[in-house]
Amino acid sequence: MKKTLLAASLAATTLFSASSAFAVDSVELKVIGTISPVACTPALSGGGSIDYGDIKADTLKQDDYTVLDEKTLNFTITCDGNAKVAVKVVNGRTNTLAGSTENPLSGAGKTPTGVTLTTGDAAYGLGLAGSAKIGGYGIALGTPTADGTAVDSIYKSADASVTTWAKGAAKSSLTTSTDQLTLTSWATSGTLVPVALKALAGTLSVQAYINKASALDMTKPTKLDGLATLELVYL
Repeated sequence: MKKTLLAASLAATTLFSASSAFAVDSVELKVIGTISPVACTPALSGGGSIDYGDIKADTLKQDDYTVLDEKTLNFTITCDGNAKVAVKVVNGRTNTLAGSTENPLSGAGKTPTGVTLTTGDAAYGLGLAGSAKIGGYGIALGTPTADGTAVDSIYKSADASVTTWAKGAAKSSLTTSTDQLTLTSWATSGTLVPVALKALAGTLSVQAYINKASALDMTKPTKLDGLATLELVYL
C-alpha cells in the first residue's frame, strides 16, 4: 500500500514538473512597424517675401494702373522619398484685386484691361487701404528641375473628376484659368504624367501692379499686403 501511494506521489510530481517546463518553454514573436507616407516640404528663398521697397507716389499713374518690375524667388520642394506632388495657390487676400473680380473657385481674377504681366493674365489682390483696392500680382514658375533634370510644367483642374494634364509654358502661371483652381505638377520632358521626385527646384516669378493713383489716398503711406499660400497636393 505504501508503494502504491509513493508511486502515485512520484507520478504527480513528475507531471507537475513537466507542465511547468512546457509553460515557460515558449516565447511570443511580434512583428510591428509603421508605414509612413512620404513627406515633402516646400520652401521659398528670402523667407517667401517679395519686397518692392519704397514706391514714390509721384511715380504712379494718376488714371491708369502702374505695372511694377518682375521679382523672383527660388522655389524648392524636398521629399524624404520619391513622391508625385502638385502645388496649388490659396489666396489670402480675397476680394481685394484692383480693376477685376476674383472667381471664388480659383481665388484669382483676370488682370484688368491694359495690364500685362509676365506671369500671365491671372492675378491676386494686394490688400486694402481703407476700402480702396491697392492693386494685384501674378505668380508663375519657371526653369523647373526634378532631381537635377529639367522637366516640363504640367497643369490641370483641381477637380478630382478631371484626370487629364496639359503642358504649361516655360514660365507657367500657377493659375492657368481663373475659372478653376489649378494644380501644377511636373513631368519628364515630352510627357504629361507627373514624375515621382525627391527634389524639385525652380524660379518663382511675381509681378505686381498698383491701382490708379486717383483711387488711392496719396496723402498716407500705403502698404502692399499680398498674401498667398502655395499648398502641396500629393497625387
